[in-house]
Parts: sequence; C-alpha cells; structure tokens
Amino acid sequence: MRALKVVVSAVLFTGALLLLGVAPSWAQDTGRITGNVDRENGRGMGGVTVVVSELGSVEITAADGSFRFNGIPAGSYTLSFSLGDNADSTKVEVTSGATTDVQQTVGWDVSFAETITVYSASRRRERIVDAPAAVTVLSEQQLARESTHGQLPKVLEFTPGAEVTQNGLYDFNFNTRGFNSSLNRRILVLIDGRDPSVTFLGSQEWTSLTVPLDALASVELVRGPGSALYGADAFNGVINMTTKAPRDSSGGRFKLTGGELETIRGDLGWAGSLGNDWHARVSAGALQSEDFARSRVDLNGNGVLDIPSEGEYAGVNLERQPLVRDENEAFWGSLRLDKYFESGPTLSLEAGTAEFKGGGVSVTGIGRVQATKSERPYFRFNLNTDHWNFSGYYNDREAPDSRSLSTGAPLYLFSDKTHYEAQGNVGFAGGKGRLIGGASYSEENFDSENPQGAQTLVFESIESDFTGVYGQVEYDLSKKLRTVLSARYDESSLYDSQFSPRIAFVYSVTPEHTLRLNYGEAFQSPNYSELFLQVPVAAPVTSFAGLQFLFCAPFGVDCQLSAIPVKALGNPETEVEEVETLEIGYSGILGKKTFVTLDYYRSTLTNFISDLLPAFDPAIGFLNPSFGRYQAPAGLPDGVAASLEATLLGFVPTLTNDPITGAPLINGVTYTNFGEVDTQGIELGINSNLSDHWLLNVTFNWFDFDTKDDVDPNAPETQFGVALTYLADKFDIAVKARHVDGFFWQAGVFAGPIPSYDLVDLQGTYHFNDRVELGVNISNVFDEKHYQIFGGDIIERRALAHLGFSW
Repeated sequence: MRALKVVVSAVLFTGALLLLGVAPSWAQDTGRITGNVDRENGRGMGGVTVVVSELGSVEITAADGSFRFNGIPAGSYTLSFSLGDNADSTKVEVTSGATTDVQQTVGWDVSFAETITVYSASRRRERIVDAPAAVTVLSEQQLARESTHGQLPKVLEFTPGAEVTQNGLYDFNFNTRGFNSSLNRRILVLIDGRDPSVTFLGSQEWTSLTVPLDALASVELVRGPGSALYGADAFNGVINMTTKAPRDSSGGRFKLTGGELETIRGDLGWAGSLGNDWHARVSAGALQSEDFARSRVDLNGNGVLDIPSEGEYAGVNLERQPLVRDENEAFWGSLRLDKYFESGPTLSLEAGTAEFKGGGVSVTGIGRVQATKSERPYFRFNLNTDHWNFSGYYNDREAPDSRSLSTGAPLYLFSDKTHYEAQGNVGFAGGKGRLIGGASYSEENFDSENPQGAQTLVFESIESDFTGVYGQVEYDLSKKLRTVLSARYDESSLYDSQFSPRIAFVYSVTPEHTLRLNYGEAFQSPNYSELFLQVPVAAPVTSFAGLQFLFCAPFGVDCQLSAIPVKALGNPETEVEEVETLEIGYSGILGKKTFVTLDYYRSTLTNFISDLLPAFDPAIGFLNPSFGRYQAPAGLPDGVAASLEATLLGFVPTLTNDPITGAPLINGVTYTNFGEVDTQGIELGINSNLSDHWLLNVTFNWFDFDTKDDVDPNAPETQFGVALTYLADKFDIAVKARHVDGFFWQAGVFAGPIPSYDLVDLQGTYHFNDRVELGVNISNVFDEKHYQIFGGDIIERRALAHLGFSW
C-alpha cells in the first residue's frame, strides 16, 4: 500500500507540473538546438565543448557526440566547437517551438582520451581530464564485453583505487582508500540517481542490481570524499551507474547464460518508440545457481569445527544453524517510459521489482546471515531540462525470513525509503562560471516484527528523515586554471547537522595534461544496526534462576531471572565518522594513445564507528551509556531490591533492562566511537591503445596508515592488475591478472589473516553476425582456492558462457 501511495503521488506531482503550465512556459518563444559532432568516418566525438556564442550557453558532447540546448530564444546564433587546440563554428537559425538540427563534421586529430566525458565529479558533464576529482569511467563497450558474469564489482576490480573483497558468489564489499568492512557502506552507489542500498545497514545488496551489464550506458567511480555534493556515506567515493535510454537502445535482446555452480540465467529486454515522442523499455530475467557457502556446524559433536570436514579454514566460528538453503533463485522485471517534449524537458518514469529466494550468505558483525527470501520493488521519476532536474524514488524491501547462522535466530527486515531531489544549474560571466545548487529530502521506515508481533532486530519500529542543501561554484580563473568550490549542509533525525566542504584547482598544462589539487571533507552516518540493534549473540544465562526464589518469590514478584538474554545492543549515542583529505592528481594523454592518471592522497579519519565490542572495558568503563544499570522490578522492598541489584551487577556489570518490557537483559557487545587514523596512498591507472586491435590496462594501488589505536584497515598495502584485450571485427578476447598483498581482517566477530592471492580471469565474445553472439567468462582460471574476507567463503573458479540474440 505504501508503494502504491508513493507511485500515485509521484505521478500526480509530475502531472501537476505539466498541467500547471511548466512545459508551456519553457516552450514560450523558444526553440531547441540538437545535433552531433562527428569524425570524418562518421563516428561521434565526445568531450567537445559547444557554445551558443551570443548567449554563453555551454554543453559538452556525450560519448556518441550528441548535444542539446533547450529554451533558446528565436533568432540567429553562432555555434562554436572546441576540443583542446581544435576549433570550428557554424551559423544556426532557431525558430519558436521548433528544433534545429546541427550535424557538424570535423577533421580534428584527437586522441581517444580527449573525448572521454564524466558527470559524477561535478554533477555536470565535463572532460575526464578536467574533472576536479579522481574519477574512472567504464564505457558501454567495456561493460558489454564483460557482461557474461553479470557482476559489477568484478568489473570494478581493475580500476585504480578499487578494493574489492568477495565473500560469496553474490556478496561483495567495495571500497577505496582503506578501512573496508563487512557490509561496507563507505562508497555511495547510485543507479539512475537511485540509491538501492539496504536501509537497515546502509550497505549494498549486489544481487538487487539486476540490470544486465550490457544494459548500462556507463559506470563512473569517483574516489575520495564526496559528501560536498552527495551527502552521507559518500565517504570514500561514489559509484554512479547510468542505464541506456530506451530511445538510444531500440530493439530486443535475449541472453541465456549458464555454467559452473549449476548456474543458469536468462535476460530478456525490449526498447522502442511508442509514438508521440514516448519511448519504452521493458526487461525481465531469472537466475538460478548454487553458491560457494558451506555450513559450519559441529557434525562430530566435539564442540569445535574440524577442518576441512566442518569448516573451510582455521579460525572460522562454529555456528548453530546449518544453511537453510544452498541454492539461489532470483526473478526481476522493470518498465521504463521516457517522454521527450518538443519544448525541451524529458520525463522518465520507471517501476520494477526483484525477488530473491535462496542461499545467499552475508558476513556481518554478528556472524553470517542467510537471507532466504526478499522482495525489492521500486519506483522512480525524473524530469530534466537544460537548467533544472527534479527526481524522486521509492525503495521497498521485505525480507520475512532471514536467519542468523551463528545463533539460529530468525530475523525479519521490512524497510522503505522515499527520496526527492531538485537541482538547478546556470552559467555566468560569458561561460567562464557555472553555478550548481540543489536540495534533497528523504524519509526512511524500518520494522523487524515477526508474525507473532515481536521485534527481532530492534526494540520498536523506527522512522527517520534526512534533509540536505548543496551548492557548487566553478570559475575559469584563466584559460589554464579553473577552481571549483562545493559545500553541503545535512540534517537528520539520526545524527547532528553536518557541513561538508570541497575546494579544487585544476590546471591545464596543455589540453592533454592537467594537474589537480583538492581538499574535501565527508562523513559516514551510523546505520540503524549501530544505533538501535537488539539481537541475541549467545545462549541465555540461566545461572541466576535461584535468585528468583531467594529475592523475588517471597514478595510475589517475577524478576524474570530464569533465562536472561545476552544481546548485541546498538548505541543511540553513536556519532558520524569523519574524513578530511588533501589530494594531488595528474591526468595526461601520452602520444595520443595512452591515458594516465596518477593520484596521491593524505587523509585523516576520526571518530570511527567500532565493530561490536564488549560492552564493558575495565580500562574505559561502559561503552554504551544509553542503557542504564539494572534496576529491580517494582514490588520488592527497597532493601531487597538494592541487594538483588548489587548481587547481579557484581557478576554482570552490563546487566540492564529491556527498554520496552523492563525485563533483565545483558548487554554483551555494543558499538562506540573511537580513534584517529592518518592514511596516505597512491593510485595509478594506465589505459593504452597499443594499436587498432590491442588494449592494455594497468592499475597499481599503494596504501599506508598510522595510528595509536587498535584498528586494522582491512586493506592490502599494495595491489595491482594488468588486462590485455584484443579486438577484432568478429571477436574480442581479454586476459586479466590481479595480485593482492596479504593483510589482516577484523570486522565484528571475525578476525584473522588474509593470505595474499593472485588471480587470472579470461573472457571473450564471438559475434556470428550483428544479431547473434557467444560469450565466455572464466573467473579464477587456475582455480586458486582462497578467501578475501576472514569468515567468508572459499572462492573457487567459475566458468560461464552466454548466447545472445538481438533484433
């Protein structure tokens, strides 16, 4: 019902804008200029700056060379085109209510890297060499070549700065610049502007991203603090995914994938015109596979895990609950409608859902959890013009039957999120300056009630809200030097107000070589688990049952001492984590064939949110002051009550009361803030077109940290990767190799060493014709059995093949 209400309100909101005359006002006495900048061979050229000289309006061509100006007053204009030292111009005539189409062919000698554009670093399109942050983009073509395995984190493994740890077949933790963790949320993930994270934890459920990789137009990874534009949890960066617009991907496609772990997946999609400038895309799919996960129960009854018959490697925890299922099933579908108004605005409406059943296992702070079923419907809308963008989305997640494998306790998660955002932009000073501003509002609801009416993860249902206002000013101080100043103010019912600034200077030594200096701050908000968790972590304590008869029974009072639960409790006093980063970067094009990025950063991280720790430390005291010391129930004489309290607290200092029922409760483990860490690192990326057929990609990351606190960064000191790709008319093939140094992993109940590992992947696609293709992907070709998270699964080889049909 909630989803229906949000869908209806969003449709009414969009319709109201149109009915109230917003679209006609844009159309009044104005026209539109659209067009393409193409090479002499007919291929589009991205990264070209297009200026309406008389108005100072500026656009950057997309990867296919397209550009568009809406709301141009009727009249005669000069369009100027430039890229590096190359320039051209043409005259155009704009008629009120009509579209002027411009096809500009240029004979410029430019490199491939000069034409690469990005959006996420500034929330506007710009050349990648001009971006005010460290950013990497995966092109539509690269994503299509790697689409067989269908897992975005595995594509990002070979990007500069990426720290990808895989727990199971579908459970990944993605991070940059250190301090990865189970259920990591230091990277904000967006798909078409929608955040699909799990509300309770703030982390990504990667299986919910069911969009096939070859349906994505681009994926951008921005590294470093991003809260100045994106708010909470853009702590170490942002992943921004954009799907293909139906108008730009007309036709149908069916892909069937199968392989090891009894994997079978089908994807079906169609996009096309509905007439009257409406375009649609419909997609559906299904997946079935086994997993790497194994049960960790005491089959021999000796109280420990015998390796390898009962556990994968030494140090993993004994679990009470065997895997509920060892097979994954998923079903999904979506519908998108785009309307292109002649006056300029574009309206997008999309609704979809995904359902998962099976054995997906996640490593969490309280141990492994298996989500045996979840449903994730969503809806989003977006209304875009040249200078305004209005968007909103609704996410719902219902997981009625998850299971804590360490305790066997059933867990229920029901959550939803509603988000609205508006953003405007305007140029000034004849195109030398650009101003971006926006505001957002979100509401989240969470409940963990089981069918019997009892909460399983929190004490009571939770509602929260978030508000943010942000702005950015860019100004070209000279032809070579540009400055960017960004800032954002966030308020929430969950944490204190936050201010996040960023300042950057970009200096163009030449059009092919730029230097960047930037400083930024960001924050990560505590999630609902860290604030409000209540879940058993050990068997109830029964040793105080006798005190019931000694202290309570004579007065007819039930003190509920026969089985006192031991729980992990969230800490409502938990504060946000903060980071400050100073960074210098270089982007350069060498010999028109090689694109190099080199970044060095120094960061200070403060106010860490800990993993679950013992609630009482003799050296520190009580870590969770939100829960007071145990108080005996009413009805006992004062002296008896005081004696009972003293007796119990003498044995269990963290004994407290359930805030809802008043029953005794042992706070076994909890969260807190602590510490300060200084980090530094180097990120190197090399992308080279060795020839018309050969591509070479090299990445290298170095990470170092210094702290007086007992904290581990969960990251290797060095890692590097090499990928060699051969492109022919009919086929492509790629070999990838990656080395990761060993490191120590500590997250929640799991702590232990991760040995270094070396992996080789192989992929290739053969195109029989324009409509039929056969693809192969082999991850971990040599079947190096290893684990990437302590407590995670043993990762083995997985070979897949797909057959694709297009029409």
